[in-house]
Amino acid sequence: MALSQMEQEALSAPAVLTKQFAENFYVLQDICNRLQCYPPLFAMTVARGSSDHAATFAKYLFETQLGLATASAAPSVETLYGAKLQLKNSLVVALSQSGQSPDIAEMLQAARTAGAVTVALVNETGSPLAHAAEYVIPLYATPEIAVAATKSYLAMLGALVQFIALMTQQQALMTALAELPKQLEKAARMDWTSAVTAYQKQQSTFVVARGYGLPIAQEAALKFKETTRIHAEAFSSAEVLHGPFALVQKDFPLMLFGQQDVALPGILDLGKRLKQLSDNVFLAVPAHGRNNSLLQEAATVVLPMPASLHPICDPLLVIQAFYRMVAQLAIARGLNPDAPVNLTKVTKTR
Repeated sequence: MALSQMEQEALSAPAVLTKQFAENFYVLQDICNRLQCYPPLFAMTVARGSSDHAATFAKYLFETQLGLATASAAPSVETLYGAKLQLKNSLVVALSQSGQSPDIAEMLQAARTAGAVTVALVNETGSPLAHAAEYVIPLYATPEIAVAATKSYLAMLGALVQFIALMTQQQALMTALAELPKQLEKAARMDWTSAVTAYQKQQSTFVVARGYGLPIAQEAALKFKETTRIHAEAFSSAEVLHGPFALVQKDFPLMLFGQQDVALPGILDLGKRLKQLSDNVFLAVPAHGRNNSLLQEAATVVLPMPASLHPICDPLLVIQAFYRMVAQLAIARGLNPDAPVNLTKVTKTR
């Protein structure tokens, strides 16, 4: 059976990251040198859709690894309301696959005019967004045909991890980065058929994570909605026990994501509680040591994952495995994952 375009593009992500890591080294090093000489007071991200989930990943990285407070921009503040933000001596990062949306480009141009260091992570280097930026980090994802972003999203995450590795000079992260493309290939071969079967007749779900994994949960929830027409919501494991917990019943499916860091025990504890209420608790955590028994206690099904390289890289492995599953799930539900109903590849807003 021929693979969908979405699945093919997801499978190409490891090669994209391999090229990206080689090609972007010098521009990222230039940005690092600039920021080390003139440290920004704070950072701001500008993005929408899947790119905004990558921006949330940037927030976690900037704040945990650089101590740099990071906010998400509301572009309409500039494009509709005409407000002039005080962005001098800040770092403003815009993320977009196409770089075509006017509000994202205008927001970045306004930040540059205000005195911010502006960076665009973009696949289309001739786009308005790229022209608005002082620094351009190409994604090298080549044209992405399927409406649902996969390889471009992973390319954004990869570029952010490479930036942090160069900025902090953490040897463990640099080593993990070098091995990441091969590990992504392994993640793409993981068999998540059990999730396809369990979700084939479902209409709603939660995707739960925390820390570096939360932006991946947000992305997974979006993909559930746009490719399978399952209503999915992403929650932090610290939040789901509030109002959303009332929706969990015996046949309600939940997908939990984890990484090998201090957030994992909380995910596992939550999984144990959820197993008492639902027969469909799925857990995806890159493998590490001999903690498999702990994972089994926290889920109905522990989804297979390759070994962890580094907590910061773990979410990339999880979403790589998820992308293939959700594309296959869409087909199992009689849908075309390459052309979701009512959606277009490029969305322009102002």
